[in-house]
Amino acid sequence: MDASAFETAVQELHADRVRGASELARRCLDLLALSAQSAPAGGCAELLQLLAQRCARLVAARPSMAPIENLLDAWSNGLGHLDSSSLTVLRSTAAELAREGIWQSKRALLRSAENAAAQIGDDKTLITHSLSSTLLAVFERLQARNIRVIVTESRPLNEGHILARRLSDWNIPTQLITDAQLGLFTAQADLALLGADSLLPDGSLVNKAGSLLLALAANHSGVPLYVCCESFKQRRTGQTQMPLEEMAAGELGAPSLPGVRARNIYFDITPASLISRWIDEHGVHADGKLSITTGK
Repeated sequence: MDASAFETAVQELHADRVRGASELARRCLDLLALSAQSAPAGGCAELLQLLAQRCARLVAARPSMAPIENLLDAWSNGLGHLDSSSLTVLRSTAAELAREGIWQSKRALLRSAENAAAQIGDDKTLITHSLSSTLLAVFERLQARNIRVIVTESRPLNEGHILARRLSDWNIPTQLITDAQLGLFTAQADLALLGADSLLPDGSLVNKAGSLLLALAANHSGVPLYVCCESFKQRRTGQTQMPLEEMAAGELGAPSLPGVRARNIYFDITPASLISRWIDEHGVHADGKLSITTGK
């Protein structure tokens, strides 16, 4: 993968609004595997330097998504233990290490979904916001268990429409609402369910903007809020402060008016105090203290 192709892939990663954090982290590992196999390099030291640079570039492209940083950090740390006496061997083993990280991620997702489905049980009405590959896996496992789902559009790009279409394919009764109707519909649910782009060390949730509004509505209505995500989405104490990404205001379709600035911050933070349960591949937790799995 030459520099031009890699840069195009980074720009696509930055612009992606549909795939969740886990999927994008696996895409990053795939790009690193391709780079390890085919990036121009005259020797092992040059290849390792190039891979480190590309790894840092990918992490910087989506700073609100902890799994990218955690999984790529694990991969980068693993490079230091590889045999660098042969460029051919280094290329092969670096790519294989990235593929191992992808496998670890997929396995954690499936186990998290299984644990969530077991915790939720049968005959429930769930309300959710945004699109998450982890939650898709949860709903797939719940499709024969008499559940009903309330889905927000998740503006500005309405990825909730994608979720509603998948639920329809699975014959799960679904109500599709605007984000502004969260306060009206949350009380109708047995529980609120969210995925995560990141978890902060205290268990607070970083997720698509609007997640905090759902959490507040759930708390007001006495509806429990569950967060289901893989443990490698939790940021470690001491990691650099995470910015909340702001995307192009043009996505909002707002008019251009003198003195008016449209804002499009994509993520918000839900305090751990508003979350009832955290579910990951290791089980169900009541305190948000998950054990980070890095794929080592």
